[in-house]
Amino acid sequence: MPIALEKLDRIAFPMGVMDLSVHSDGLMAYAACMDGIYQCALPVDPKATDKPIPLRIGQHTSYVSGIALMESNSSLVSTSYDGTLQIRDLSTRLASENDKGEVIAPVNATVNATVNATVSVTEAASPKIVELPPRFSQRVHNFWSWGMALSPDERYIASVSGQYLAGAEDYSPLNASEPNVKVFDSTSGKLIHAFEMLPSVQCVAFDPKSQLVAAGNLMGDLAVWEIASGQKLAEWRTPDFTSWGIIKSHCYIGGIYAVAFSPDSESLYAAGMGEMKDPMAGNGKQKWQGFRWRKTPVEKHQEIVADQTGEGLMETLAWTPSGEHFVMAGRLRGGNWNAAVFSTESGQLLGQAKTGMRITTARFSPDGQVLYLAGMQGQPAPKKDSFPGFGYLERYQVKTT
Repeated sequence: MPIALEKLDRIAFPMGVMDLSVHSDGLMAYAACMDGIYQCALPVDPKATDKPIPLRIGQHTSYVSGIALMESNSSLVSTSYDGTLQIRDLSTRLASENDKGEVIAPVNATVNATVNATVSVTEAASPKIVELPPRFSQRVHNFWSWGMALSPDERYIASVSGQYLAGAEDYSPLNASEPNVKVFDSTSGKLIHAFEMLPSVQCVAFDPKSQLVAAGNLMGDLAVWEIASGQKLAEWRTPDFTSWGIIKSHCYIGGIYAVAFSPDSESLYAAGMGEMKDPMAGNGKQKWQGFRWRKTPVEKHQEIVADQTGEGLMETLAWTPSGEHFVMAGRLRGGNWNAAVFSTESGQLLGQAKTGMRITTARFSPDGQVLYLAGMQGQPAPKKDSFPGFGYLERYQVKTT
């Protein structure tokens, strides 16, 4: 049954959005951006003329790569390219100042998303800043945190890292100097598990039952661990996402950029880009694959249909709450779409959207009727010592046709 993605609105952020978390009531979004952590009240009416203005509520010392809202205890988790994990309590009331330094309005940063977080700002590229200090901040990786995930039961945080350094004459990666798949207690930040995987590990996901965690890396390796025991349950490699450059750059490139368990936890899906000879071209095929990871050996049972795909790196996967469909999205090099909905049962393309931006994150509303796509479009040169805004959040109505 075909699915239509009808664009509702577009909300601008000062810098590129690298990850996104939206409150279950759909009225507040939290964004991990290149210059910090933002909250933004979402309009009830997408056709409203007054556009919301994001408010920056915190920073790391580098790009913020991951973010997750924990509604159970009103807190916000973030990770960054500086290797740190931060946890912020959102029960604090914040105050904003006008240009004269006068407090003009309190801004409630709790998960009660009915507040007005737009304050007195006229340009999305010049945000008002109200710092909300973290209650927990610790460096958990020696290198970047490439990605972060929060378990569905909100008990665990997972973060992945790893630097690609040539370890042999064939440029295969050097083994990591530390475990680069780590699981933490979401309340205290305490390390629970530290797993080893060949770097760089670029994505991580929990299963719907919060019992398993999986990760994928540059070389097409995938692994699944059981959280309770820390046991590795499966490990395998798919060669279809990794390229060896023979033009301009002689190195490995690509790999798996997103992983997600199926609704029944029995399959693991991976997304990225197909093989290419010129790493600078970015013209590999849009690609996803599904694996029955409990089989011995692991069995690939689904993948994107060849004539339904274009070119470009796919960076995110998300399932509808019903489990009937999933979306894959990323950046477009050539073709008809950079966000598409697929049938879980058949793997067939059901709906698509062609946005002008690189999509880094896709999220569904709890009822599955709204799709949130976040990312960035270009990176403009500075004007008058400041950058024009180039981060965006788009909302789409999901309709069965």
